[in-house]
Amino acid sequence: MDFDIQELTARSVFKTGKEVYALNKIGAGLLLGKPYFQELEVSYKGEKFVFPNEPLISLSLQKTIVETATVGKERRGTVKEYICTEDYVLSIKGICFNPDAPEEYPTEQVQELQRLFEINDSVEILGNPFLILFDIKNLVFKSIDWAEMAGQQGIQMYSISAVSDTDFYADLSEQAKFVNS
Repeated sequence: MDFDIQELTARSVFKTGKEVYALNKIGAGLLLGKPYFQELEVSYKGEKFVFPNEPLISLSLQKTIVETATVGKERRGTVKEYICTEDYVLSIKGICFNPDAPEEYPTEQVQELQRLFEINDSVEILGNPFLILFDIKNLVFKSIDWAEMAGQQGIQMYSISAVSDTDFYADLSEQAKFVNS
């Protein structure tokens, strides 16, 4: 029996005909918030973890903007003050499934993802061209959801929320600005 993992994932995750994209078919028109099938491999302290069956990954990015109301009955709107650009938020959705044993629950894949999620530190992304495009090199996992799979004993759907992580280095030249003020 042949399985199209991408079609199986799309049907399991979205339960509708939502359009998804394979990474190898993407041109210059990348869109944030759109799901892309791709291999995802991460590393933590030299140990490699591979997400099973090419999960769907989508990104979103948000800015922190403080809006202050203007005073006066003839004035409309607000004054906007840019504070910062937040971390990327990643949604990683996929299925644990073994095409060689489709009736067996994918225990090893589930345990491996759970073990990966239990890392309370930043993990390094290994060679993912989609995430490299956005200069995302590290992730921190925030939540994992193991969805029910009624009538699908050999499939376990998962959804992971993660944020990008960037090394932070204090800039001593900026410190001088604040100390001398």
